Formats: sequence, C-alpha cells, structure tokens
Amino acid sequence: MKNSRSTLLPLSLISFVITCLFSACFKDLPTKRQVYFNDFETLSKSSLKVYNYNGLDTSLKIFSFNNSHVFGNFNNNRFELHLDTLPEHNAIKIEFDLLIHDKWDGDFILGSNNIPDVWQMTLDDHPFYQTTFSNGIHGQSFPNNYKAGNASSPAHSDAWNISLPGVCALKDSANGSSLYKIEITTSHNANAMTLACSDALQPFNSLCQKSWSVDNIRITAVKY
Repeated sequence: MKNSRSTLLPLSLISFVITCLFSACFKDLPTKRQVYFNDFETLSKSSLKVYNYNGLDTSLKIFSFNNSHVFGNFNNNRFELHLDTLPEHNAIKIEFDLLIHDKWDGDFILGSNNIPDVWQMTLDDHPFYQTTFSNGIHGQSFPNNYKAGNASSPAHSDAWNISLPGVCALKDSANGSSLYKIEITTSHNANAMTLACSDALQPFNSLCQKSWSVDNIRITAVKY
C-alpha cells in the first residue's frame, strides 16, 4: 500500500499542473464571432446599399462572373455595408475578394484629369485604403496608399490571381481581371459599423472600360 500511495500522489500533482498550464494558455485567447457573410450566390444584398452620382441605386447589382455570383460591377459607385447590434468586441476583422475588371491604369493620370483610377475603403468614415490598381503597363499604388509623386509598385502587385476573364472591354482576354484578397483587422468597440468602398475611375462613367466587384464579404467581431 505504501508504494501505491507514493505513486498516486505524483500523478495527482501532474494532473493539477497540466490543468493549470492549459488554463493559463487558453484563458487569454481571443473569441471570434462571425457577424456577416455574403457570397451572393442567393442573389441577396442584405445590409448593403449602393450609391451612384444620382443617389441611391436600387438595382440588384449582382452578376455572374467566372461561374460565380459577385456584387457589382461598379464604376463611379459607392457601396455601404451597415451592421448594428454587434456583440461585445474590441476589434473587427474585414475580409473580402476584390475583383479589378478590364483596363485599370494604376497611377497613370489620363489626359486633363488630376487624379488616377482611385479606389477607396473606409470603416466608419476612417480611411484604410485610397489606392490604385493596374491591369496594364502602368504601375499601381496597392498594397500601399496612393500619394502623388510616390514611386509606384508594379502592376498586379500582391494580386491573388491575374488570370481571370475581363467583363466588357477585355471580355475576350484570359487575363482581363485580377483578384485581390483584402483582409484587415482593426480596433473597434462600437455596437454598429459601416464599411464603405468607392471609386473615382477615369474617365467618368466608363463602366465597360473599367469596373470592379467584390465577393465573399466576411465580418468577424473579435474580443481579446
């Protein structure tokens, strides 16, 4: 009995130590809760609004692209995703696929214009991206923000896929669209949020020449 008791005590101690270690390791892990997802396959644009130069655009703005449904296509548009009654959190993770269609010119300024093909993303009116993309010979700002006079990155920098068909002007091209994976985590603790994406594509109202769309929008509330 003496030998059995001396064996049981260390095992109990080991079990206690393991329990403490696991508690210490996992008690501070962040909790994540998906609060929005849309892959547009059901043709729903729940919580989304689209605006053009005339105001609210009530058309569906979902179309078939590369055997999938995507939200768009946009040219001189802004869309807003508004979510309220968010769970308790101190960070928000934003993820979506950004598709750049046809003849985007990156940092190149066309003719008498004073800005390039700018694309912008904001959260609660705070800008995250004001950048440019290129599907051609000109450089682009992405993955950095655009600033006049800054050195450009090569066309398609950080693109996930550059071998997608075009939508209109380059519809017969096997590399007429490029795909970028947008993923940002930022501090946030309000009970509502508004994500907005917009463009100032040049020339104005050139939908066939250049446009953009998004897919697989996912918003996750994170509590650290």
